[in-house]
Amino acid sequence: MAAALGLAGSAHAVSYTVAGITVSSPDAGFSQPSANTFYFPTGAGTTTFTFGDGRGFTLASDEQNLGHGTSRNIVGIPAAGNAINAIAGFGGASTITLRDALSGATLVSDNYFNLIGPNGWFAPALSLSYLNGTLTAYAVGDTQRINADGSISYFVQDAPYLIGSYLLFSAGPSAIDTQASLQLTGQRLRSVFDSAIIATNFANMNTYDCDVFGENGWCVSGGVRYTNVNSPDAQTTSAVVVAGYKVSPTLRIGGFLDQGLNYDMPMGIKMHNKIPLLGVFGVWNQNADEQGWQVKLANAYQTNEVDITREVVGTSEAGMGSTDLTMKSYVGVVSYALTYNEQTLIRPYLALRYTKVEQDGYTETGVTTPLTFAPLTDRSTTALLGVKLDQPLTPKTTLKVSLGIEHDLNRDVDTYSATGVTGLTAESFSNTLDETRPVAAVGVDYAISRTQVVKADVYYQQQPFQSTGSTTGYLNYTVGF
Repeated sequence: MAAALGLAGSAHAVSYTVAGITVSSPDAGFSQPSANTFYFPTGAGTTTFTFGDGRGFTLASDEQNLGHGTSRNIVGIPAAGNAINAIAGFGGASTITLRDALSGATLVSDNYFNLIGPNGWFAPALSLSYLNGTLTAYAVGDTQRINADGSISYFVQDAPYLIGSYLLFSAGPSAIDTQASLQLTGQRLRSVFDSAIIATNFANMNTYDCDVFGENGWCVSGGVRYTNVNSPDAQTTSAVVVAGYKVSPTLRIGGFLDQGLNYDMPMGIKMHNKIPLLGVFGVWNQNADEQGWQVKLANAYQTNEVDITREVVGTSEAGMGSTDLTMKSYVGVVSYALTYNEQTLIRPYLALRYTKVEQDGYTETGVTTPLTFAPLTDRSTTALLGVKLDQPLTPKTTLKVSLGIEHDLNRDVDTYSATGVTGLTAESFSNTLDETRPVAAVGVDYAISRTQVVKADVYYQQQPFQSTGSTTGYLNYTVGF
């Protein structure tokens, strides 16, 4: 591996591996006198050191033909840790050069007198350590020799003098950095799923309805919806059209279309409409004045295209991919309306909802090591219990308030997983899942006439992932004809 990385083009490189470090050189005189020590080439050659993650560096000295020994032209690798000791040549004027083995960039190159600072040690001895991609080089004290176990013996041992620390070029994305990148992307995707869930929930829970009918039994509503999801933040804005038809005094049916106008998603995520949020509903009332029992059935469906770019963490890459996010929701609501003090309408309700949000699998493009992501699905069956209050404020204005709680009877969420880099593990997509969550809403209806109403609603719902809250505002104008 060292020959391939640091000595490309050399067919005669000799390599040895000690303590996870591969040492190689194509030049004459390179050899292994003991298990933990190596002789440098006797000519003006280079020696390459490659660590377990594929990064490495080359070391060269301008000393030539001075022979080998424990006190000159020798490198030692102690058995413990990513440590390398070296006496590169003999004489303080020796020029020492360190280069990145992969990129070829010069890390440091100078004569030893300049490198060692104020100490003025004679032997050009170095101690190098490696951790998480960073090579740190020290000049060390008045060395006597490098021992067979790779350690240094000193005439005088003073504090090492720091020459510098250098980030070595990566041979590719590491599993640790790529895993950290996946964690960030997974956290941001939760806002996308939360936005999808709140859109279908809001639409189905009696909000996208049309119950102002004219002589022909038709009702049409147009409005704007704005939803904000926090942690991390995501905002969506949509135009909404709802149509309804009064089949009989106690039965109405209808449908709606919610067309996204703007999606402001977390960093690295963009969302585009593919199929707008569509749905149908039917409402049966026991009585024509909507007193007594009421049953509503509704569903919603939507598909969006999602563009995802992973954030770079260390050696990880900004992999890009596009996939589809599909939402399905089915709701059944049973409620009972009664009047209190001849004005306040009280409607306790019980609902059951099934929701499925599914992101298709995809493979990244535009990077040297693309990841392939498995499909990601969230399925839930949820019970809702609450009460709605309608309180007239004036002959034309009605205040509407609702409070409730929802509880997941069952929730099945896939893990967030990808392949393409060895060592990756699946991430939990629901490790902070809240099974029981509050919902609340407040709104005002203003009746312009018997067949024209302007409505404004603000709806709060705690979302299942990460104790996230969402707030939705909905303004619409309804006319019956």
